[in-house]
Amino acid sequence: MRIAIVGLGLRAGNVLKMMKEEMPEMELVGYVDPDPCGLLLLKDCSSELTKYKNLEKMIDECKLDLLWVASPNHLHLEHIKTGLEAGLKVFSEKPIVTTKNDSFALAKLIKKYGESQLMVGLVLRYSQHMQYLRRAIDGGLLGRITSIEANEHIAPYHGSFFMRDWRRLKQYSGGFMLEKCCHDLDLYNSIVGERPSKLASFGGRHNFIPQEAPESGKHDDVYQSKESFWNFVNDPFDSDGDIVDHQNALLEYPSGVSFSFHTSINVPDEHRRFCIIGSRGMAEGDFLRGDLCITDARTGACLEKHNFNDTEAHKKEFGFHYGADKAMCLDIIGHLRGEINSLPVGAKDAIEAGLTAMKIDESRESGQMISMATTWSELDKCYLGKKHD
Repeated sequence: MRIAIVGLGLRAGNVLKMMKEEMPEMELVGYVDPDPCGLLLLKDCSSELTKYKNLEKMIDECKLDLLWVASPNHLHLEHIKTGLEAGLKVFSEKPIVTTKNDSFALAKLIKKYGESQLMVGLVLRYSQHMQYLRRAIDGGLLGRITSIEANEHIAPYHGSFFMRDWRRLKQYSGGFMLEKCCHDLDLYNSIVGERPSKLASFGGRHNFIPQEAPESGKHDDVYQSKESFWNFVNDPFDSDGDIVDHQNALLEYPSGVSFSFHTSINVPDEHRRFCIIGSRGMAEGDFLRGDLCITDARTGACLEKHNFNDTEAHKKEFGFHYGADKAMCLDIIGHLRGEINSLPVGAKDAIEAGLTAMKIDESRESGQMISMATTWSELDKCYLGKKHD
């Protein structure tokens, strides 16, 4: 199994290192990246990882089985398309694309080459939380899902990273909701089993602004602790970034399920919580802390209680997306070996989560509630090969 990478950042380095540990027959043979900050992570995994100036040359010379796309978000469509047109299987990091037009273009590529040719790094569906939640939901413990409340709150050191990194600019990242929270939107779409029908959003940038900046050099141990690389700036409080640092979204689904979601990048006690309420029970937990509790609505009895990082071994695993990165790698390996026919999340799911995030931002910017009907109609026509109205 010969794999090459376009965009060799720290995340790509970490995930590919996990892959190599579990798949000894995997050969890492090439990369394209002018500033490969993840290269050192792979020094023990491959002695033949060759640098190429462009993707086309690397594909021509490397005789690849899989192209790994981890470039800045706005380049994903171009790199995915190049890989698919060369007849390769492609893995793309999230978000899979950054604009509505790119989403529709990718949908047409999926129709042409098949969804099985493209894998995507939306990891939350691989988490232990989701595995237990799916079992509880399918087993009827929650009854009919009626409403969901969830958040993703990250600490100031990580928020500062976003405001200094290339992700601070929507032209590269697609916006904070898309870049950071598409995992969450995909997960809760899958739990409801539908695409949202309408949505509204509010938010802005009120934490990382000049008047909130500490004295020069003070708290650099926080705000400079997570290193940025390509196209970075030094000051998170006075940068050219155009992403938000907090946002609320409210979504409704065709079945009437309501979903409220909050994200902030300036929360000292960070967490990623959820509360899924059904007609017969409730599931609540925190991905970061590892807990999950399922409660019967009629008796108040705790039906299941778990803590997935209650040991040091589990805590170590939880350092990589709560153990989901490892689970994703194992499933991808099984899929590449022909042992697993399908993965828990696919490119179509990623496109839908991405379009949802984009429309959430459109609502925030316009101050209007957004209907998703036209968006889904246009997307479905792409899969059917029909022109838009």
